[in-house]
Amino acid sequence: MSFITPSVAADDSVILDTLVVEDTISVGNGLINKQTGVQARSVISREAIEQKNTQNNVYQAMDLLPGVNTYSYDATGLFGGNIRMRGFNSDQIGVSIDGVPMNDAGNFAVYASELVDLENLEEISVIQGGSEIDTPMVGAVGGSIGMTTSAPTDQPRFRINQSYGSYNAFKTFLRADTGYLGDKVFKAFISVSKAKANKWKGDGEANREHLDFKAVLNLSPNNKITGSVLYNRLFNNHLRTLSLDQINTLGGRTDFGTVPPQHLTGINGTAQVEVPPTNSYYNLRLNPYRNYLGTLQGRFQLLSNLQLEVDPYYSYGYGTGGNQLRTLTESNDPTALGGGISDINQDGDSLDTIMIYSSGVTETERPGVTARLRWQIANNNIMAGYWFEYSHHRRFQPAVIFDDNGNSADPWLEKSSEFLLRQDGTPYQGRNFLTKSYSQSFFAQDDLSFFENKLKISLGLRYTEIKRDFYNLTSEGGPIAYNIKKTYGRLLPNAGISYQFTEQHQVFFSHSENFKAPPDSVYYGLAQADGTLKPVNVDEETSMNWELGYRFNSHNISFAGTLFLIDYRNRIAAAYDIENDAYTNYNVGNSITKGVELESAWRFLENWSLYGSFSFTDSRMKQNLQTGVNTFEPTTGKAFPDTPYWMAGLALQYRNGSWSANISAKYTGDRYTTLVNDELIKGYTLVNLDAGYQFPTMGWFKNPAVRLNIYNLLNQDYLNLNAGSGSGFTTRAQGDGGRSPSYYVGAPISFSVMLSTDF
Repeated sequence: MSFITPSVAADDSVILDTLVVEDTISVGNGLINKQTGVQARSVISREAIEQKNTQNNVYQAMDLLPGVNTYSYDATGLFGGNIRMRGFNSDQIGVSIDGVPMNDAGNFAVYASELVDLENLEEISVIQGGSEIDTPMVGAVGGSIGMTTSAPTDQPRFRINQSYGSYNAFKTFLRADTGYLGDKVFKAFISVSKAKANKWKGDGEANREHLDFKAVLNLSPNNKITGSVLYNRLFNNHLRTLSLDQINTLGGRTDFGTVPPQHLTGINGTAQVEVPPTNSYYNLRLNPYRNYLGTLQGRFQLLSNLQLEVDPYYSYGYGTGGNQLRTLTESNDPTALGGGISDINQDGDSLDTIMIYSSGVTETERPGVTARLRWQIANNNIMAGYWFEYSHHRRFQPAVIFDDNGNSADPWLEKSSEFLLRQDGTPYQGRNFLTKSYSQSFFAQDDLSFFENKLKISLGLRYTEIKRDFYNLTSEGGPIAYNIKKTYGRLLPNAGISYQFTEQHQVFFSHSENFKAPPDSVYYGLAQADGTLKPVNVDEETSMNWELGYRFNSHNISFAGTLFLIDYRNRIAAAYDIENDAYTNYNVGNSITKGVELESAWRFLENWSLYGSFSFTDSRMKQNLQTGVNTFEPTTGKAFPDTPYWMAGLALQYRNGSWSANISAKYTGDRYTTLVNDELIKGYTLVNLDAGYQFPTMGWFKNPAVRLNIYNLLNQDYLNLNAGSGSGFTTRAQGDGGRSPSYYVGAPISFSVMLSTDF
């Protein structure tokens, strides 16, 4: 039995499939839950989530699911990580919290450490090959992940969780629930947490502060409003990635330098030329980021068979990251932007090249709303609605100085008084972009039931569109201003059928079409010397997904298996351009992905169960990559990078009253890491252990518990590809124009102990 589960499930979650509770302890202990829909879906519920290390991010809670290839940069997950499903990149997967999109408005990337605390997460729903018809996204071409946060409890409660672990890791989590006030009219909770951990290699740390708030107001029976607020502040040092040659010569624990770079003494009339150290400096490799999310969910029963749902939201994000240690050259040139860069080191001349702190800043505001009508008539369950979102997405790159102790004047790059200036007094900008995006979807779906609900047919249609209004404002990186307006839209039909032969046996078949607009980075750097613009070289991506599946559910056994085929058109990859020394978006053409996914749970004794998953994924490009007018890379028939053919997961689970324990193993197979498949990293098996005990209530201490989590129990050595936000791949590692991919070295064995109690 789980020991820190909230007393109620989420009041405001939309039930997508029927969930049958057959016992106090489910067959898979929360890792697999009965599904009856017409498409493949894996759902992780609270009883599995609560077994994880509380510092973990949501990706780590999904590591055993079929089709999911996920990793984190350290054991805690505080430093971030990445995820792929069926070979699709993280920026091609739609991610939402309570129905609100969390993908970046410009490049669709997702950063797991910015999302909800696991303590407040009720359920994770993964659709490996598509999304719900009402998904509020324009980038979910390769599946979707939906998170449902827990509701406030019906009874008053105060909870404290305190964890400690390897590398001075700790997390303090406090949550207060009001319980119902009035005659079940209002209830709310607020939680705050602070987590820190040192890097497992090199100097630096991750520092995360988080707040969640949720309230439910019951206006009348079947009419309520739910509101929530999420706040997250993250300040991390980066972990250094390495090429295979660097790992072999320097060792996997090699990280950024620890000696602050020193400025040269300024001498008027003499050019000082500063050169950054080859191993950089750890405290000038930062990732400061903060984000807010506010949501409302209105549920109104208009008629006995007609419900209106209105979900407005607003999100905000600000931060920077990457390599902030750069150089900037002074000048006093009337032909340069702003007359050139003014005296940085204050030596009275404009001749020097000085090390500075500078990197791209992203600031985004996103208001949006989704409205739906749900109508039940005869054997039809009809849903129709509309989604709209506006995003104001600004990317700029100011610069500030840092001292000889390696401390930046403004790590967040938000104090204009600290910005380095041009000769005319305006601030330096390494880039200056503004993208205004207008996204919308019209959607409708009818779920029909026949033969006493044994036969179900789902027919859906969605039109999704995004209008991009992009401005390249004058900057040192792009001195020619221009504006591009583009509209991308697709009509996306979805259909599925399922048949329940008996209470235990079900088959299903589905077809879905998905769409992703290009990232706004395709508009960067288009201005040419003659004032003309280079054409945008990529278009929207589309995928057609077919699935055939079978499910079996009994008291002690649960099984789901899916065969899938994906026809992917106009696939975009950001490959390295050796001529321009930058990543460039390429249309790598069409690809075919096919495979099989299995997951099952078996309760072989009253307190013992096994969960297993298996995935085979074959994703191959169908044509050569064109890199110039008459130049091509031989990619026909090659596997898409970072897509292992084989993955498998296994978990042995024990539950007996106050005791709980899981030992799990995840095998991730060999993966190519370049588009031409000329470099490969070996597969690995990661073993984790989670165990807990709940003590009897003692006075003020209600349900006190202790939990132990051990990551990488066998201290396995392994590598994971660094591919930017998810789609940045190296074209080739060998030959002309070759560039070695870089890798995150896997974290070693780590442990965490958590103490928790309610009051």
